[in-house]
Amino acid sequence: MADDDKKQLTLRIPQDVHRKVRLLAALHDQTMTELFVALVEKEYDKHAKDTGPVQLKLPT
Repeated sequence: MADDDKKQLTLRIPQDVHRKVRLLAALHDQTMTELFVALVEKEYDKHAKDTGPVQLKLPT
């Protein structure tokens, strides 16, 4: 995936959560970004199996 296909997200999380994410990423030999994306994809897929593709209506 090219960099122009990606969006940037900034999260403000407590220090203890940051430490846990950093540790989990290291244990899985991933970057924190890779870990976060994998967790979101896994959660999305879990819900999509129950309901079909998830469709969101965003405010305009």
